[in-house]
Amino acid sequence: MMVMELVLRPATEGDRDTAHRLLTAQLVEHRLPADPDGVARGIDLALAPHSPAWLWLGQREGRTAAIFLANEVVSVERGGLVLWVEELYVVPEARRSGIARALLARVCQHARQRSVRAIELEVVPTQQAALALYRALEFEQVHRTRMSLSL
Repeated sequence: MMVMELVLRPATEGDRDTAHRLLTAQLVEHRLPADPDGVARGIDLALAPHSPAWLWLGQREGRTAAIFLANEVVSVERGGLVLWVEELYVVPEARRSGIARALLARVCQHARQRSVRAIELEVVPTQQAALALYRALEFEQVHRTRMSLSL
């Protein structure tokens, strides 16, 4: 079944509970720490005025089926803005229906309008469907090692 119409819109203050539920589900599904306070702080930062974050909800048939969280960052390597995708989550019952593809098409369109030079993301190797989607959309694998330092 293909998506007939995807409504993609920025999240608002009234979407906090929905955003929290979906972002927590994403973390749990990937077996990552799902600290409720940490998720809430992330949502606060994303919704703050002048935030570089894009926190969007994808709705189909009046129900929220996806959430997208990304941040604009300055890249010397790319010579301008890059959009770093932090989360793209589609609820299990809506997967394989074209929602992620439609959402990414709209994200790309909006990014081009904002003169974003590239969209970058990471994928857990076990997420074969996501890898296949990104490859089909012409994302290229970047051979780097991601590292993190908790503060």
